[in-house]
Amino acid sequence: MNIKIKKIYNYFPKKIESLNALCKLNKEWDRENILAKTGIIQKRVSKQNETIKHLMLGLKKKYRKIDELNKCGLMILVTQTPHYNIPSNIHFFQRVFNIKHSTIAFDINQGCSGYLYSLATVDSLMKKFKINSAAIVTCDTYSRFISKNNRSCRTVFGDALTLTIVEKSNQKHFLNYSLGSDCSGFDNFKLESNEIRMNGSEMYNFARQSVPREVEKILKKTKLKKENIKYFIFHQASKLILNTLQNSLDIPKEKLFSNLSEIGNTTSSSIPLAIQDIMKRNKIKKNDILLLSGFGVGYSWGTCLYKN
Repeated sequence: MNIKIKKIYNYFPKKIESLNALCKLNKEWDRENILAKTGIIQKRVSKQNETIKHLMLGLKKKYRKIDELNKCGLMILVTQTPHYNIPSNIHFFQRVFNIKHSTIAFDINQGCSGYLYSLATVDSLMKKFKINSAAIVTCDTYSRFISKNNRSCRTVFGDALTLTIVEKSNQKHFLNYSLGSDCSGFDNFKLESNEIRMNGSEMYNFARQSVPREVEKILKKTKLKKENIKYFIFHQASKLILNTLQNSLDIPKEKLFSNLSEIGNTTSSSIPLAIQDIMKRNKIKKNDILLLSGFGVGYSWGTCLYKN
């Protein structure tokens, strides 16, 4: 049994926060230096009383009805900023969209690699239980846990929700997966005392050292070369990290996809938002291959090859 990405939906909170506004509040910040590293001009952020629950309600208001959900036998929600600790937040999503049929449903607590983890999980469970259609929800409101004077985080992270519909296919689309973790980075990205703290230099070093190795490994395992890849879609961490990966892997500029300047780093939503963007622009054709790579908190990482 094979599966494919059928469609991706999104929702962003309404509030826009610009780098200019943050620099006005923090007059000691060097705007040009920050922009050179992050590449982020603005992003969407939640109000203090808004949680992922409100993102789900916003998705419902935006699209009203999403018919594909009524056919899903599996639903997974990826978040690290849950509204509910008990029960799982995916059950609130089911309530919002009035999903009455029985389905396998659960949450995954994972960050910037979460979309890859959920894709691999969906692929496995759909085959195991012969499920024809599944839904992956990614949603986080990191901004609620980042003070406006927290330069390493506030200038980077934006909030968003995506919904990916995955369905059975007669052709092989997901060519290979690679997932992993390394607890040596446990202390470098944490939520403590209601504030997210990030050791930016160590997170950068992790991405610089680990991601190229994972990319080379999965290409070798699948017997493909970089020339076979239409687009490299990395987690949209920052301009600095994307440029570093491009240089390290010697990727042509036209093959490196980036869309973070107006939405920021949206954690587990960054890769599905990028795929949606590419699909909307009709930038991929049948049989084009995408390399998807998520990495971050944990440390954790995931990579896969997707054939359109």
